[in-house]
Amino acid sequence: MNKPHPPRAAPPASAARSSGSADRPQDGAAGAPVRTAVRTARRPVSAPQGEGWLARAWARHPFVAMVRYRPRLTFFQGLHGLIRAGVGLPVAFTELSRGAARDPFRRAVAQVGEAVAAGAGLAEAMRRLPGWFESQTVELLAAAEATGTLEAALARIVEQLQEAQRLRWRAVSLCLYPAYLLGVYVIGGSLLGTATGLMGSGQQPESIGGIFLSQFLQKVLWVSSLGLGVFVVPLVLALPALEPHWAGLRMHLPLLGRVHRGLHASRFSLVLGAALGAGLEAARSLQMALESTGSVLLRRRAGLAVHRLRSGASLTDVVEWLDVLDGESLQRVSTGERTGELEPILAQLAREHAESAMRWLRTLMFVVIALLSAFLFATNIGKVVQLHGGYQHALKDLSRE
Repeated sequence: MNKPHPPRAAPPASAARSSGSADRPQDGAAGAPVRTAVRTARRPVSAPQGEGWLARAWARHPFVAMVRYRPRLTFFQGLHGLIRAGVGLPVAFTELSRGAARDPFRRAVAQVGEAVAAGAGLAEAMRRLPGWFESQTVELLAAAEATGTLEAALARIVEQLQEAQRLRWRAVSLCLYPAYLLGVYVIGGSLLGTATGLMGSGQQPESIGGIFLSQFLQKVLWVSSLGLGVFVVPLVLALPALEPHWAGLRMHLPLLGRVHRGLHASRFSLVLGAALGAGLEAARSLQMALESTGSVLLRRRAGLAVHRLRSGASLTDVVEWLDVLDGESLQRVSTGERTGELEPILAQLAREHAESAMRWLRTLMFVVIALLSAFLFATNIGKVVQLHGGYQHALKDLSRE
């Protein structure tokens, strides 16, 4: 069995990384002033089970990610610009953490800067703050630190942030119609409930305002409870006792499983291609890629996957065993591994799987809209039937009189 190899020749310093540890990039390389300012990325250390789960769950929450997008994008754009200008990391973080007393994210940036100034690697320092820095971002930076390609990695992270925000806004636009349906349900349902209440109780028309207000508040409370449940569910499912079970279950759910498979495959391909393209050892690159997926099940299998790779299995064999890519993608990975063109193939797969995840998310939203429409239609039809029955009953009472 042929051992996997990176898509292009690794730099001389990468030969000493075959045991899995990263050496400090060579200083004094012509045209690469960034290398002298980059610290060595250390091997990721798994956090104890349950430690920081709430911070990670909160950071992964879609609504929180949307709110935090602008300061995070500004930070990475600023860091990229300073590194490109040859500014050292300690000085860069001093500039980027201004105003930390009034901004929680800038306080986190200041903490990272303090750790870097004390000798820690950039990725290592960010890994201590999982509530502010996502795993896929940290692993990309770890690969860049080990190979002295920090500037290119930061540019890629900026592109990722911008693309992720575009996807979020597309998802939000898909939610506008359900919001419209819920608004119609609140107003229309309140009117139907008011008419039904008046018809059934025989109350005077003067009490219509009080009945409508009562119906309106009931509908608003129901919709608010639904919205609160949607917001809280991701945090509950991130509990250490529930997350592994949910991670396995959601992969088998219709549509939702497709969305998560696409996201995992996209993140895995992106980090694996970036790490291999930068000249990192295949086993180290594989471990970083698995950490970047955010899947607790894939992270748990990282150790055994690395062992299989170092025991002589090809990279394609290990990826197939992990079941993170589909059959067509595996064929392309196998071709890239044999031909030495793995990095561009993985980059293309990352884009394709991200687009596929968005398509399945759009389909999922359409299904949710259809189900919500059917539910609201059925409940309102029930109100109309009840109102009609009350009207017929009132006519019979009048005819008897």
